Amino acid sequence: MNKINNLIFLKLFLIILFILVPNFNNAKEVLIYADSISYDEDNNIIAKGKAKIFQDNILIFSDLIIVNKTEGKIILPSKFTFKDQEDNYFEGENGYFLKNLQYAEFDNPKIKLKDGSRLTGKKIKRDGDIDIISKGVYTPCNSRIKIGSFICPTWQLEGEKILHDNQKLFLYQKHSKMRVLNTPIFYIPYIVTPSPLRKDRKSGLLTPTIALNFFDTKTSQSTSFPYYFNISVDKELLFTPIINYGGGVDASQRFIFDYNQLLSGGNFKTDLTFDSNFENENNNKWVNDASLITKFNKNLNQNYRVNFESALQTSKNYIQITKPNDELSYTNSLSTNFNLEGFNLRKLDDQLKISLNFYQTNQENEDNKILPIVLPKIKYFAGYNNQFGSKSNSTYEFYNIFRENSNVTHAKKQQKISHEYNIRKELVKFNSKISLDAKIYNQFFNTENKLISGDNYKTGSYYRFFPIIGISSESPFKIKDYKSNLTIKPSIKIVVTPGISNSNKLSNEDSTNNDFDIDNIYRLNRYSGNDKMDNSKRATYGVSFYTENFKSNLYQSYEFTNNSNFHKEQGNDDNLSDLLGSIGYFTNNEISYNFRYDLDDAYLKKQNININSNTKYGDLNLSYLDENSKTNNIINKDTETINYSFLSKKFSKYSKINFSGLYDLKEEINKEYSIGYSYYDECFGINIDFNRKSYQEDNLKPQDILTLMFSFKNIGSYKSSNLAVSESDKKDIEWGNVNVDNTKFKNN
Repeated sequence: MNKINNLIFLKLFLIILFILVPNFNNAKEVLIYADSISYDEDNNIIAKGKAKIFQDNILIFSDLIIVNKTEGKIILPSKFTFKDQEDNYFEGENGYFLKNLQYAEFDNPKIKLKDGSRLTGKKIKRDGDIDIISKGVYTPCNSRIKIGSFICPTWQLEGEKILHDNQKLFLYQKHSKMRVLNTPIFYIPYIVTPSPLRKDRKSGLLTPTIALNFFDTKTSQSTSFPYYFNISVDKELLFTPIINYGGGVDASQRFIFDYNQLLSGGNFKTDLTFDSNFENENNNKWVNDASLITKFNKNLNQNYRVNFESALQTSKNYIQITKPNDELSYTNSLSTNFNLEGFNLRKLDDQLKISLNFYQTNQENEDNKILPIVLPKIKYFAGYNNQFGSKSNSTYEFYNIFRENSNVTHAKKQQKISHEYNIRKELVKFNSKISLDAKIYNQFFNTENKLISGDNYKTGSYYRFFPIIGISSESPFKIKDYKSNLTIKPSIKIVVTPGISNSNKLSNEDSTNNDFDIDNIYRLNRYSGNDKMDNSKRATYGVSFYTENFKSNLYQSYEFTNNSNFHKEQGNDDNLSDLLGSIGYFTNNEISYNFRYDLDDAYLKKQNININSNTKYGDLNLSYLDENSKTNNIINKDTETINYSFLSKKFSKYSKINFSGLYDLKEEINKEYSIGYSYYDECFGINIDFNRKSYQEDNLKPQDILTLMFSFKNIGSYKSSNLAVSESDKKDIEWGNVNVDNTKFKNN
């Protein structure tokens, strides 16, 4: 019986398909399925029971579908589901579609876009790519929150009219109101936001911000109108004018230009900010203060790469005032750097670097006149050569450095031409690896106005030939039958140099950052550069113990010369150096201890403990530093600090906390600290961050920054101005609109 019914249904379906459909829609084929299909007295097709209409990738599902051939309508009197060509789903009732399925009207629409966002309303009119929803509500939230007897999404936008352009991918809303936890938080007569389906950028006005500032009995107002320019597929500009007026003062303006451009093999970014007083009655200049921050990098071809970074400001603290959260606010000086790098030019592994450097003071205690200008610095590494079992290389260097004033450390001008030749030969004998190393420096200096002492300045040209030769041996061996597979490696290195002390007639430009530690104790030249040379004749010896998860080192050196510059400068008072050591244990959690011990005075000059722990609650990092030094048994340097940071794992599904800081154990205060909380679900995010940073200048007081930011998927983020201000600086909160990173929102 079932087979007979199926055959009858198949015959009826074929009749409808081949006879009715060509007359119903000549342009595109329409297929109709249902449990039963019949005609009424008006010759309308009545499809009942799991009725479906197919056209290309468009589908309509309902228990009852009426096809009016005369009017060319598909009538849907009961609840139905509609899927468009982009896989967006619509639910509705009491509506109709025209025969081409491009125009529709129906009641109580519920739309689920393919990204999970939802639109609902009282009525919808769909015309091609345009959906117009009356009394519409938009939200990307899947989650529901119960408030009393009302169940609502985390946040939603309600509009008298919502227009969704499926082609241009924009949401246009009239008389829009945002609700968070069902509480209205703002109203705007008209708002345009990108559709959640949008992948491309579009030019347009972003959400403006308005702030009211109250000082005594006067009120001033600040308004910004950010505008985004989508210049092309690889160029964009965000222009933000900020207008201040009222309060009995002349109007002032701040203009911010943030330009970004993608380049083939690189990118270009510039951020220009300037203040002006266009309406000042006695104004004779348009720009009061300004800053320009630029970054550019590009691969010119397979051999060359160029990089340019610049940060300029018209007054010393302008960036600190306008961009207090920027890293540049805490640097000692601003710089402009141009670098041209070349690779594999004459050989496979050679490298060339040409750089130009300019500096500008950023802190009050700096003298701009002694900051250097490097024009240029050229360094060429000629690559490695392998001959007769040895490995050698050459490095050529030239710099031209000048400044306005000289001092005891730096000359007014200095040029250097240097050639460094390195050779190394290794051989294995007597169960040991024996290495022969040599560095040979040929250097020419031309120096102008180098201050020696008092008013004694020296100018002249100097040539220096400086060889450094070393021989080292290390003999690792394992402890048999030891469960941890322990390896012990004793080592020794003998270094011989001419013993000539560094001349105070030469300006020290590239050997300023030096430290006596395990990382450089075995180097031939322990200085960070080669303006100063390590004139030490010495023996360095030590032993290492290590397994797969454990490592320990112990090193010391003995100076055969009494005039070793590096040895004395790093606080070693006798020929026998301080003892350097380290212990480390490495698994999922890491702990390490480093120390420097003065054997003569029997005290720890420096010790450092680092702990990195990946706990079930989050990532914890602790660093303890204790450093001091003595002169004639009197401690003249005493530092004891703890650096700490913690980033939690997610708890309660979406929440994280973090904190970090620097605690001074001697002064018993937190010199720097920050704490933050973040919550990001699939559609809503909130950040609360507090941090305090201190400046060295007396005229810049420590700054507390407390910010609150709300993020709404596909809409944007709204970040508050600093909430932690003194009573004298108190003003109303200003909310700025910033871009939102949709990757932060997590779907379950």
